[in-house]
Amino acid sequence: MSRQTLDRQRGVALLVVMAVLLLASVSLLGGLQTGWLGERRAGSGSDAQRAFAAAEALVRDAELDILGLRADGQPCGRTAGIDSACRQAAGTGVYFPQDDDDLDILGPRLAGGYRQCLQGICMPASVDALDAKAWTEDLAAMTAGEGDRAIAATYGRYTGAKPGADGHPLLDPARSAAWYWVEVFRYADAAAILTPVADLPVPDRRHPFIYRIHAYVQGLKPGTRVHLRTVFVPRPQNQNP
Repeated sequence: MSRQTLDRQRGVALLVVMAVLLLASVSLLGGLQTGWLGERRAGSGSDAQRAFAAAEALVRDAELDILGLRADGQPCGRTAGIDSACRQAAGTGVYFPQDDDDLDILGPRLAGGYRQCLQGICMPASVDALDAKAWTEDLAAMTAGEGDRAIAATYGRYTGAKPGADGHPLLDPARSAAWYWVEVFRYADAAAILTPVADLPVPDRRHPFIYRIHAYVQGLKPGTRVHLRTVFVPRPQNQNP
């Protein structure tokens, strides 16, 4: 075999080896990319689940707030360790109404808040006045203010619940990533939100209100956002106050 033929064979073998290495590299990169995308999807799914669980906890906290209960289920009051001391009907603060007289008092107090909302309590003109855009596109305005001038409510603000102890780091008010609002309606004026809710109880005549709770949570990832909305009747008919 001539030297020229041998060199040609070596050149062909080198090209084959390089082609095999190239294919192996492409396959390896493809596998790595697939794994990276899988991990990224899994991470996004975990973040969404975490945010959803936090939103559910916010709804429960809002229900306790409406009922005037602390996180431990005890009636609200000025108790050591609870800075907010729950809502107080006295003074000029806002609170959840118990009768029509309370509703007449609440209206003017909410007039200075954005979209008739203050400290997480809203009294819109109608069930359609606050559409979905109010809770998302107007988020900066809906979460503006601090203390008694805050538009939204944060987890534990009126119940004393502790985000860290409850295992929901997204609910920590310091993160500014989770809020709730409660729309207050007379039962007689809320037909539009009663129809799609099956088996919703009728409120007691002494407490003729229903509440539509909105919980909004931003996850750890920029694109993760959860908005839950539920209707709550705290005192149904035939239930002791």
